[in-house]
Amino acid sequence: MPVMFNASILNGMGLIGYVKGQPTWHPNNDEKNLLSIHFSYSKFIWPWTSYLALHMQIKDEGAQFSGLIEGNVTVNIFSLPPPREKGQRRTITCVLQLKLKVVPTLPRAKSILWDQYHSIKYPPRYIPRDSLEVRNDILDWHGDYLHTNFHVMLNMLRDSRYCVETLGSPLTCFDVRQYWTLLMVDLEDEYFKEEIEKLRDDILNAGLGLVVFAEWYNMDTMVKMRFYDDNTRSWLTPITGGANISALNDLLSSFGIAFGDKILNGDFFIDGEHSRYASRTDKVKFPEGGFVHSFPFLDSSESGATQNVLQTSGLMKEVHLSDGVLSLCFLQFDMQVLLPSQWIIPIIVAIFGTSF
Repeated sequence: MPVMFNASILNGMGLIGYVKGQPTWHPNNDEKNLLSIHFSYSKFIWPWTSYLALHMQIKDEGAQFSGLIEGNVTVNIFSLPPPREKGQRRTITCVLQLKLKVVPTLPRAKSILWDQYHSIKYPPRYIPRDSLEVRNDILDWHGDYLHTNFHVMLNMLRDSRYCVETLGSPLTCFDVRQYWTLLMVDLEDEYFKEEIEKLRDDILNAGLGLVVFAEWYNMDTMVKMRFYDDNTRSWLTPITGGANISALNDLLSSFGIAFGDKILNGDFFIDGEHSRYASRTDKVKFPEGGFVHSFPFLDSSESGATQNVLQTSGLMKEVHLSDGVLSLCFLQFDMQVLLPSQWIIPIIVAIFGTSF
């Protein structure tokens, strides 16, 4: 998948500026033909600032290349003279220095794909926090990213020789032949019909492994989280819970899997390691023949006002369906708490061992 990041353009020549021509890539070494780079930008700069998005990808002929690719990206900018001033327009060339470390493409069994496309944060929409135990700020300002709140997991996988790439486009846009498993963590967006159909085909016919982390989703709780926003002068209601369970159920319905609307909390131990299960959902449907690991948790949802202690499933694998064998590893725990390598790594290996 392409690596994407944004650079900010600051125009000190005037309030309004313009990009002249197109940004250009100037490599410093002989590996210039191995890097494919495309740009997204606005030709109009106002007020003072704009953006430059870079989409970078190594071409097929560079799949086994190892080393550094260095160069500069140049952008020509001009601004007209202020009103009532004579003179020519002001011009400047902005230079962005790039230094990219490239490693050979790993085998499919070592390649993991992280779904970032379906993750939404606040703003622009009212997205509540994943954990309802945090009461001083109910808004999910930062979202979920590999390089922020999931960096510990990313470092562990890299230390174990796995390659983790980020999916910044719909599920229909990645080549399943390149990846062995897909991570879907705390996702708030919905899925197109074409995405649902492709994911099912990738799992059943191409051996793709799937890991789903489901957060809480409860309509009564969401209604009670409604508040008046002084900035927009309007009432805001969450568009979803910690995750969009309704959309996940649509995505997984063809496998006979469904999550519920309970909000469960509690502590559990795996291999002697203590972890916290905070504001997560339950399961209401799973195919016969699956393996379910259960722990006692407290139901704190509005629909569970009696505060019953429930049993919820934590780990499921080797799901037998009528049209084949589907090897899935479903985790409802927050990956950030699964720190011991002896726990998380065997799970990933089990996913890679999918066979049909």
